Amino acid sequence: MEGTKITEQSEDVYKYKITLFGTGGVGKTSLLLRYIKKTFNEDLKKTIGSNFLIKDVNIDNKKVRLLLWDIGGQAQFQKLRRIYFKGSNGALGVYDVTSSDSLMKIPGWVSSINKSVNKEIPMILIGNKIDLERKVSNEEGEELATRLKCEYLETSAKTGENVEKAFQFIARRCLEESQM
Repeated sequence: MEGTKITEQSEDVYKYKITLFGTGGVGKTSLLLRYIKKTFNEDLKKTIGSNFLIKDVNIDNKKVRLLLWDIGGQAQFQKLRRIYFKGSNGALGVYDVTSSDSLMKIPGWVSSINKSVNKEIPMILIGNKIDLERKVSNEEGEELATRLKCEYLETSAKTGENVEKAFQFIARRCLEESQM
């Protein structure tokens, strides 16, 4: 799916498919719910397959519609991932700062998404759950982001810290890419 520009009632709308990926339990769904509904729920169930949400935002006086895909992180959904990744215009790779294992699995996810979209897309590596005691340093996250050639940001879905910033950043990057 190329970033598309559609016209709705005499107004241009830019549509972008944004995929959230990472192992199960890192907080992808919590980040989405914090961003869309401004809520946090400690007792979310595992995502089965994928969730899909839409958010309209304004970037540089342009209407942008984000089609947000939350991909289940459990191993049994591995075969479906490439289908969900297809057509992505941007991606948020999420790991849990309390789990070094979740960080170590990010390169495999990035490889999978790159194979599925067949081009470089804007991507942010997100270290989530910074409100908890960390086992992964900020520097480790930044080093991986540098190796993967993507941006890096730390968030807390619980407190909302940097959540809006992450989604605004990816929306802006998608808009910039589509206008090149």
